[in-house]
Amino acid sequence: MPPKGSQKLAVMLCKFSDTTDVEPASPQFYRDMFLGPGGLSSYWHGASLGAIDLQGTEFFGWKAFPETRDAFVAAQPSRWGKILRAIEVFGVDIKKYSAFVAFFNVGVDDGGNQNAGVVAQPVDANLTFLAHEIGHVFGLQHSFDQSMRKAADWSAPGEYFDLHDLMSAMAVHSSGMPPYAPKGPLLNVVNLEIMDWLPSSRVLTMSGNSSQTLTFDLVSLGHPEIPGFLAAKIGDLYIEFRTQDIWDSGIPRAAVLLHHRMDVNSVVIASDKATWNTEWQPGQTYGPTDPVELAVNGGTTVLIDSFDLPGKKARIRVRRTARSQKFGGISGILVGGVARGGNGWIITPSGKRKPVPPHSPYVAVIEWIAEAIEVEEQLFSQTQRVVPPAAKGRPLA
Repeated sequence: MPPKGSQKLAVMLCKFSDTTDVEPASPQFYRDMFLGPGGLSSYWHGASLGAIDLQGTEFFGWKAFPETRDAFVAAQPSRWGKILRAIEVFGVDIKKYSAFVAFFNVGVDDGGNQNAGVVAQPVDANLTFLAHEIGHVFGLQHSFDQSMRKAADWSAPGEYFDLHDLMSAMAVHSSGMPPYAPKGPLLNVVNLEIMDWLPSSRVLTMSGNSSQTLTFDLVSLGHPEIPGFLAAKIGDLYIEFRTQDIWDSGIPRAAVLLHHRMDVNSVVIASDKATWNTEWQPGQTYGPTDPVELAVNGGTTVLIDSFDLPGKKARIRVRRTARSQKFGGISGILVGGVARGGNGWIITPSGKRKPVPPHSPYVAVIEWIAEAIEVEEQLFSQTQRVVPPAAKGRPLA
């Protein structure tokens, strides 16, 4: 089950028999980094839309292990082994905590262990690293883009390339503003849905196969205190709006983001596959725009209409067109041209263009397409404005 409410961690500050004089920061520094203003608890409260925080977290150390650093690393090659050894040395009651963070005074390896804890070293005293690894402890997986790029030899294609999402690790659009930098960004709405942290009342959902055209506003994901929709779900397409402030202060500019869900991972959709830019800006359109293609094959078209940056809102127009049922008798023929009363043309599966004379049996199909295109264009020019129900915003910590 995804976590809800306060997640009580045990943070253990560890040193070794041959590094007893090394303490990178005071215990109060780590306490403030986790629980103080602008710390990890505040981050998780904001990133989870108020679903969780880290209040109640307790701190232990600095305490020296009886073994040397090298002996410890040799005896505990795995992250979970390192965490268990720290729990043993500090005598921590594991039943009292949701997870564990073993912070070492010198380099020993770092990273998260799913559903268990985090191993950290001095360079990891920042919010982006710690929040990412704690995200794994909570059950989150890495996020992806659509590319075949690999961040490392061992990573999967596209893994770590959603730069607006915390779960793409250290290459993300984080902020360098102190304290505890780098920090941010937020989680995308697919990850929020996976964790059951995205209230259904804050999501505009379009489902089914019927044609529909809507205009609506999305509130910036970093400002849930503003009433309105935080996300839209159009079939399997997720839409969100992000602004350059608070935990997203490191993103390049305000942008709409589009995602697909891939089981327990999210995949961000590029606005420009030449550069793999994933920021969608006013005037850009996702999906089919050709009226013939929409009339025949159906599809979803998303137009980024405008941004209201002072109001923290983006206006979105969506046209969803059902697939035509008119072509059952002429399977395999693609319509390529339209003319009233005939004299149109078709493209066959082999790619040949053939004229359609006025008395052809396909004239009725061509006329129907012309009418369907007119209907589609009228619908898109007279969209229905969607006003969200009153929604109680969650205050930011």
